[in-house]
Amino acid sequence: MNPRKRKGTSVELFLFKKLRDKGFAVTRAPASGSKRKDPIPDIIAMKKGIIVLIELKSRSKEGKIYVSKEQAEGAKEFADKSGGYLFLGIKTPSTFKFLDFSKLRSTKGGNYVADEPTVDKEGLSFEDLLKFVDNKLGISLDTFFADGNNG
Repeated sequence: MNPRKRKGTSVELFLFKKLRDKGFAVTRAPASGSKRKDPIPDIIAMKKGIIVLIELKSRSKEGKIYVSKEQAEGAKEFADKSGGYLFLGIKTPSTFKFLDFSKLRSTKGGNYVADEPTVDKEGLSFEDLLKFVDNKLGISLDTFFADGNNG
């Protein structure tokens, strides 16, 4: 396995384990470089009916993140069919952020790009991603105190 693919796989496995440890049912669907007919996001995570789809990109330095037109459109189609929430997961040496796919902009060539200011301003941390799911589930701190054992 080439070093670049190995790095991508290790990032996928890292995120897979983190999500699994937080109570998600998770699957990896690594398809980079494959001849799949149906594009699938790298990570599919589900928790009590909420589906989170993550297309991962790993970079050794900060900067713009590009997603090919085919990859982006395939991921969006999968999200539409599944009803999942689609994110671009961006791993750099200093951060791991999750950007709602709708925040990517298209380039003149038809590809998609996330620039650093957008990722910094609108990207979610891992903890924020968990809060996003909890909000979709209707879970709040009040829920934990409503069980009658708060006293």
